[in-house]
Order: sequence, then C-alpha cells, then structure tokens
Amino acid sequence: MKQSNWILIVDDDADLAHLVADFLEMNGYKTKIEHNGTKAVESIIIEQPMLVILDVMLPDMDGLSICRAVRHGHPGIEGNYSGPILMLTALNNDIDEVAGLETGADDYLAKPVRSRVLLARVRALLRRKTESQTEDKLSKTNSKDDSAIEFDGLSIDKKYQRIQQHGQDIELTTAEFELLWLLASKPGEICDRDSISDYFNNLGYESSHRTIDLRVSRIRRKLGDDPNHATRIKTIHGKGYLFVGD
Repeated sequence: MKQSNWILIVDDDADLAHLVADFLEMNGYKTKIEHNGTKAVESIIIEQPMLVILDVMLPDMDGLSICRAVRHGHPGIEGNYSGPILMLTALNNDIDEVAGLETGADDYLAKPVRSRVLLARVRALLRRKTESQTEDKLSKTNSKDDSAIEFDGLSIDKKYQRIQQHGQDIELTTAEFELLWLLASKPGEICDRDSISDYFNNLGYESSHRTIDLRVSRIRRKLGDDPNHATRIKTIHGKGYLFVGD
C-alpha cells in the first residue's frame, strides 16, 4: 500500500490532540486527528499514515487493541500497518511499557508529554524510515548485495526490511527488526545489553535492559524459538544474547 505523508494522532482528549497537532505542524509535519478507536484502525490500515501517535487510554477501543489490530490484521479490513507507532502511556511504569511493546509499538512516551521530547522521537522514527529508503536506492546501484543474511532457513533482508523463515514471511516491528539484524550480523558473538542499548539510543529509541529483554522475547515467539530451550537467540546469563547461525 502507498504510504501517506501525514502523521495520525489518535487521542480522545481533543485539546491535547490539537496541541500536539499544532506543535508538529509548526515543525513542518502534516497531521490528522482521530478520537474514535475503531475509526482509527480503519484509517491506519487503509490510509497508511507515515507515523501514528497512539494514546493507550481510549474509551471505545483502547490503544493496545488498536496497535494489535493494525499490526496483525482486523476483520473486514484488508492489510495491516508496518509503519512506526509511538505509544503514549498514562503512567511511567513497566506495565504500560511492556503492554505497548508486546502489541507492536516501536517506541513509547509517558504522559505528560514534553513537546520537544515528542518531536525528537518523531524525528528519530521518521529518520530511520528515510535512511532505510535511501539504503534501498543506493543498493540498487551496487552489483553486490550485502544487505541480506541467511541462516538455515532464516532470511533477513535489510534492504526491504523483510524476514522469511522457511519461505514464510515473519512480521516484525521496526525495533524488532533492528535488534534481530544487530544480533544476526554478529553470529557466535555475545552482545551485552549495554552495547545493545547504545545501539538503539543512537537510532533514537528509548532503550533499557527491560525493553531489550522484551524485544528478544517477542522475536523468539515470532520465530518459534522456545525461550526455555532457545536454539536461535540464546541468553548468556550475566552477559547478554548470542545469535546462533547455521
């Protein structure tokens, strides 16, 4: 699906939504606002905004359900959404953070939201998207394709942000893809959590040991890698994670 050139703000607080929209538009972004969760799902999947700012607390369909629906599909609406989702949480605690990341959000911010921090996160998410598109264009001029990794039925294509396992597509969020690519690009090497955090911080993500563990857990689940007996991404206790190649 063709992506639109505007940001969708999903929040039932009309005053806050318009403040956020006005601030983003002052900084050069086009925006649209949706207060209804069910309508937001339809808009996200069909219209494909370039980024979604999604509040967790909505009266009709909460933000977590919206995130899950647009990532994995919704009855009666064809397709899904793989663009960046920035979740706004009511409280700065692990419960909202965990829930948001588990449903497919790329990043999160706790309310009250500071406008400059919000702008920095939006720019970081969109910058990664732009850099990916630039890499696609540059790679087309190169005869050698070094942007793909393959291990025993698992194919990771950075150019097209695509994961396949035994010929089946695996849907990962942007953050999950970045983490898998980082680990897979260093097979047999232990990546400690601090270095992974630095990697994500340089990309503009909020990152902590907790979020790293959550992302690894989600990647394992999507790859069918049993966390109790992981064969693809192993936990090296007290050190970090190790990706097993062939």
